[in-house]
Amino acid sequence: SDRFTVAIGLCTHVGCIPAWKKDKWKCACHGGEFNPSGQQTFGPPPRPLDLPPFTVQGTAITLGEEGPEYKKIAAAMATA
Repeated sequence: SDRFTVAIGLCTHVGCIPAWKKDKWKCACHGGEFNPSGQQTFGPPPRPLDLPPFTVQGTAITLGEEGPEYKKIAAAMATA
C-alpha cells in the first residue's frame, strides 16, 4: 500500500528546484506547481516533472534501469 513518486526534482520551466509545500511541489522561481505525482498544475512549467528510468525489486528502487513499472508510466505519459 506504500506509494512513491520517482521524478527528477527540477522544474521543467527553467530548471529550478521545487520545494515540497504541504500537498504539492512549488517552484520559487516562477510559481510553477506540481501535484504529488509530478504533474504540472499551475504556472509556466510546460510538462510534468521528468521521469528517470527506474526499476523496483522488492523494497529497492534502482535508478538508471528501465523496469516494467517505468515502461508502464512512460507509455501512459506519452499518450497523455
